[in-house]
Amino acid sequence: MSLSRVPDREVGTAPMQSAAPIVFVVDDDISVRESLELLIQNEGWQPKTFASAQEFLNCPPAHVPNCLLLDMSLPGMNGLDLQKRIAIERTDMPIIFITGSGDVPKSVQAMKAGAVEFLTKPFNDEVLLTAIRQALERSRLALAQEEEMRELRDRHATLTPREQEVMALVVSGLLNKQVGGELGISEKTVKAHRGQVMQKMKANSVADLVKMAERLRHSPATKENVRLDERTRIAQELHDTLLQTFLSASMQLGVAVEAVAEESPVKPRLDRVLQIMSRGIEEGRTTIRGLRATDSAAGDLVTALSGVEQELSRRPDIDFRVNVAGRQQPLNPLIQQEIYWIGREALLNAFCHSGAKRVEVELEYADQSLHLRIRDNGTGIDPQVLRNGREGHWGLAGMHERATRIGGLLKISSSPNIGTAVLLTIPSGNAFQFSATENSA
Repeated sequence: MSLSRVPDREVGTAPMQSAAPIVFVVDDDISVRESLELLIQNEGWQPKTFASAQEFLNCPPAHVPNCLLLDMSLPGMNGLDLQKRIAIERTDMPIIFITGSGDVPKSVQAMKAGAVEFLTKPFNDEVLLTAIRQALERSRLALAQEEEMRELRDRHATLTPREQEVMALVVSGLLNKQVGGELGISEKTVKAHRGQVMQKMKANSVADLVKMAERLRHSPATKENVRLDERTRIAQELHDTLLQTFLSASMQLGVAVEAVAEESPVKPRLDRVLQIMSRGIEEGRTTIRGLRATDSAAGDLVTALSGVEQELSRRPDIDFRVNVAGRQQPLNPLIQQEIYWIGREALLNAFCHSGAKRVEVELEYADQSLHLRIRDNGTGIDPQVLRNGREGHWGLAGMHERATRIGGLLKISSSPNIGTAVLLTIPSGNAFQFSATENSA
């Protein structure tokens, strides 16, 4: 990392305005903190540095454009653990990871959890500054959208329960007479409520009101789409940098191993290293394919889950089936996305690690809940891994985190003689997407 000084600009001479963007830095190396602080000040931003994750968490959230430069390896709570806390407590804070070593699994984990960049020391100043500028712009847009949505929600909250019912029915396309019939009130009363709705929501037309209703209903999905677009970019960069570097190193090592005599005592150890690198490269490719599959669950969930077998190039001897029970219903887009990633992770384990001959997926649409069941007849999961996860792997933990985030219940049972069964249950109120008319009925 070449953090250079700017000779013609003295630190501290430019007045700091209260609205100046803030760049938080969490790194246990004081020399890194001091260098970054200088670089940040020279760009006219406010630096705030911390030696540990807990120090940062004790600092109140910023209400101006901001981002976080986060070291991966920290004493106590590490960078990935802090990222999880931020995802809950400071959802719109962009994170740029910095680390002293290129670690593909950790970088993929960080990017999948929403990091905007992952830089390996040493890095060029301009590369870092470009990443910070992009992160601050992303934060500025998020804050502006959040403010707009807050104002919109505040205006909507001023509506009486009856006015909210009228608004829902009006934006669904019903005429005043039809709205009155639905609510059991006169057309004249509907007109009065409709006028109040238009005034309180500051809508100039019904078309404006419809747009406002759509924003209120789908604003979380918009954030998710932005995040998924970012994942595609991240996957491309991981493929073009870290994965290609590991592939090149593996090829060079392979050439060197071929020159080692068969009777050499180091030959078996080098062969083992090659096998580990090959497996790591393949796992990296699989993970990147998952990162790039941003639109996999955008359409029909059954089709998306059925397509996982082609994505993973499964063995031809596996009997794979996808079944649907009950009448399919439209799903909440955000919930559907999380269900897909949980199902995909379960299928990845079944296809790639279990040695199963049969894999079954069942989606059951019941009145009170949605059930996703994935079963295989493979070797099963080690009980200790099932309880505590595997060091350096976040698949099982991620599945449970996603299930909790969408208000679902995830159960995983496994046995060497039976295989593995995954059951995800989500209440219908969370899973299914109802129309405005149905919600107001």
